[in-house]
Amino acid sequence: MAHPEGTRAVRVGVVLARPPDELGEWLADAAAFEAAGADALCLDAAPEPELDPLALTAALAAVTFRSLLITGLPAAEGPAVAATLGTIGRLSHGRLRILADAIPPGELADIALRLGVFRRLSRDPEVFEHTRAPEEAERWISVPSPDSRAAWRQTLLDASGYDPAGLLVPAGPRLLDILRNPDDHGGRSDLQLAQG
Repeated sequence: MAHPEGTRAVRVGVVLARPPDELGEWLADAAAFEAAGADALCLDAAPEPELDPLALTAALAAVTFRSLLITGLPAAEGPAVAATLGTIGRLSHGRLRILADAIPPGELADIALRLGVFRRLSRDPEVFEHTRAPEEAERWISVPSPDSRAAWRQTLLDASGYDPAGLLVPAGPRLLDILRNPDDHGGRSDLQLAQG
């Protein structure tokens, strides 16, 4: 991805929209973002009672191969959740990360720390700390989805002041176009995600 002069490359994580009724379209959108260069795919943390975030993450692991997969944990704990996390960890070849406000309690703490945790910092809710080991902590910043290439360039310039490892950006057709065609200054308004 092209970055404005004077900025260093930062990774881009895409916060996927809540899945529509047609999950195939949602998975195709996620795969399109990965193909466009997204470094991470994050499931929207909003509660979705009829869909299991871990099952959705397992499906993402099957249709992607490179991007980190960031997901929240279901409310229930226990051996089944631990086994599911282990399975997804293997399916994703180590790309699974846990999204949490704090390290999960009990037996999930060891699993989460081994996988890696994206934790929202309480002093700044737009900043996440990604930790896989204490010495490997890095910051990711939540930013709005760009409405233009100029807005995206400004976002990258603004982010350089924070020196983040990555940005978490809501999915959208404009972001997909920018990631696919970073050097195209004309823009393509004809592109749409599968959900419209």
